[in-house]
Amino acid sequence: MKVYIQSKPNGIPHNHNFYSACEGFFQMGFEVIPFSKQSEIKNSNKEDIIVGYVNNVRDRLYDFGIITPEIDYPESLQKYLGRKIWTSTINTINTHPELWPVFVKPVEDKKFTGVVVRSPKDLIGCGTCGTDVPVTCSEILDIRAEWRVFVRYGNILDVRKYKGDWRLHYEPAVIENAIKEFTDAPAGYAIDFGVTADGKTFLIEVNDGYSLGSYGLMENYYAKLLSARWAELTGTDDECAFDLR
Repeated sequence: MKVYIQSKPNGIPHNHNFYSACEGFFQMGFEVIPFSKQSEIKNSNKEDIIVGYVNNVRDRLYDFGIITPEIDYPESLQKYLGRKIWTSTINTINTHPELWPVFVKPVEDKKFTGVVVRSPKDLIGCGTCGTDVPVTCSEILDIRAEWRVFVRYGNILDVRKYKGDWRLHYEPAVIENAIKEFTDAPAGYAIDFGVTADGKTFLIEVNDGYSLGSYGLMENYYAKLLSARWAELTGTDDECAFDLR
């Protein structure tokens, strides 16, 4: 197995997430190869892991006939959301102010960054000319702090705070129960939780493990999580699962 890391032309990983993955795989003794153009990985094997931006990873998986699912709001975890979630289109949100304020993000992952819409100006940069972009909509919660929980083969690797008031803390039981009830979970993923002003812990969203931010997760843990999900998607052996055998 080789690991291809999306990098700048000088070979330096393109961002800190890719650098962290590079370090993690290197520490475990795997061959790490930088790439800056998609054409440079066209001959990679199915078991070779691609570490890169979402679209780059998806494109390579698509080459193998693999289409990644959208798992943001699993049916099995609906009770942890604490708010209404529905699908609409960018034009519908723009022309129905009675829906504001509302959080919207693209149904197609990472097409644009999610945003809270309070007026039409908040939608600038969220659309595509001539296309009524499908969006996922969410009622607004008064979230004061947010954490990312990294999960590999059903086990929590770490919980990393990434936003909000450092004095607040989540309810561990809520997170543990959600992970237990996520019975159709991927082999590797991250799940974000937030704490509201009244101290309640709610699910924000699930992030698929083939491409996601590390948020300070230990390098080898991060690499193992990426490997777990890549192996699951491609139907290949997870060579980083030596600690579980």
